Amino acid sequence: MKFDQTTIRILVRKNYGECFDFYTEKMGLVPVWGDRNGPYTSFAVSHGMPPCFAIFSGENMPMFRGYEQPDSCSQPDTVVAVIPSPDLDRDYLRLKEAGVTFLGEPQYIEEWGMRCTYFRDPEGNLFELNDDSGV
Repeated sequence: MKFDQTTIRILVRKNYGECFDFYTEKMGLVPVWGDRNGPYTSFAVSHGMPPCFAIFSGENMPMFRGYEQPDSCSQPDTVVAVIPSPDLDRDYLRLKEAGVTFLGEPQYIEEWGMRCTYFRDPEGNLFELNDDSGV
């Protein structure tokens, strides 16, 4: 795993365009991929730099089989810590053997153009482990 390359992806639950405007106009981030219409935009700190942050329409998370939004009595998912992996299957098996409970096996999601899987930490925070050749 490339934990040192972890990025934050905010799951937008309300107004995608407003969030896009906030990160571009107020925070000064530069869109690398995607636009104001979503459902996904990655941002860099300046032109020519690699992405460091992303927003994603939360309504698209169910594309990953096994994902369920937490019940309404708890805080909804709003952040996903994304960890690139040069060998997704190897890291998935290693973590699973270490006792990490995954929401589902690694799977390719055509709409996203990548393979990924998800797990939660003990506090319920959502993590994505993905093939680093993806988005």
